[in-house]
Amino acid sequence: MNELPPKTRQSGFPLTALCLRFACRAVSDLDLGGLRAGMRLRGALLNVMNRSICALSPFAPAERLRMDPQHVQNCPVCWLQLYEPRPGEVRRAYVLQPPIHLPARLPAGTPFSFVFTLLGEGQNYLPYFLLAVREMGEVGVGKGRGRFQLQQAFAEYPDGQSALVWSEDEPVVRLPQRRIEHRDAAEWAQRMKERLNGAESLTLSFPTPLRIVNEDRLLKTPRFEAVFDALLKRLDDLAEAYAGGYQRAYDERVRLRQLARQVQLVENHTEWVELSSSSSRSGRETWISGLVGRAVYQAPVEVWQALGEWLAWAEIVQVGKDTVKGNGVVTFDWRITAQNGCLPVG
Repeated sequence: MNELPPKTRQSGFPLTALCLRFACRAVSDLDLGGLRAGMRLRGALLNVMNRSICALSPFAPAERLRMDPQHVQNCPVCWLQLYEPRPGEVRRAYVLQPPIHLPARLPAGTPFSFVFTLLGEGQNYLPYFLLAVREMGEVGVGKGRGRFQLQQAFAEYPDGQSALVWSEDEPVVRLPQRRIEHRDAAEWAQRMKERLNGAESLTLSFPTPLRIVNEDRLLKTPRFEAVFDALLKRLDDLAEAYAGGYQRAYDERVRLRQLARQVQLVENHTEWVELSSSSSRSGRETWISGLVGRAVYQAPVEVWQALGEWLAWAEIVQVGKDTVKGNGVVTFDWRITAQNGCLPVG
């Protein structure tokens, strides 16, 4: 199997990403549970990976750390689910975007897709994700263990291009020759400028729970400053943990935060959705509730231009907590933005 292309040396922001969309078809009725789809897909992924790959799979993850700390560094499964860049700080090297805007229960024959985005060093584990997703479909997911068939896997890029990674018609793994880099985000920002066409309104959609802790409290109103600050810190932490990066200079953080404070929330169409996640291994239940809906923001055009290259990353790395369970998906709703005075996307 060929290796992924080497990382290019960059003078700027070093994080890279690989967005893998898995196109599937339900073989039997499939209960993904609506907003619980992310946690169910992630649970199925880890169950398959643990059983197939990890030599210590009979033991709970925390027990593995005590038994053999070195094992966590060397086992792909443990590294993906247990590695902490700093003790107590959870920043995984992948995120999950579950199926969006689909009913909770999919009848047999229904096509659907979801995305695993591998971040920095996490891209080295692409083959494990591909094999695990195929087996997930055979074993079953959700209530009743509904089965699905993986039909194709694509690498997707911010400019709309894609590259075939795997197909059931020709089951050979084609490792992508391109990564998402910060220059892709900068080009996205330029396209955003053209789409806005001088308008000052921008609409963000949050189709899965957005769970942000701001000033030691859960964020119940999607204030832009708080959302952007969470994104910025997440990007710096991911770059430091998985791409040999660093925390950005204090002056740069201050400059970007001052710009973010100029963005006003003018329409709030979000609601707080209570949601919990239970673990079959630990027996514990944790809350992953958050804001779902959309929000319209307004700021001077030059502010959007200055923030655009970082906003572009929101669609890639997601924002807030529990992104590995599908939370924090952010999309830019250009259709709605167009109604507020911006050009529609062609």
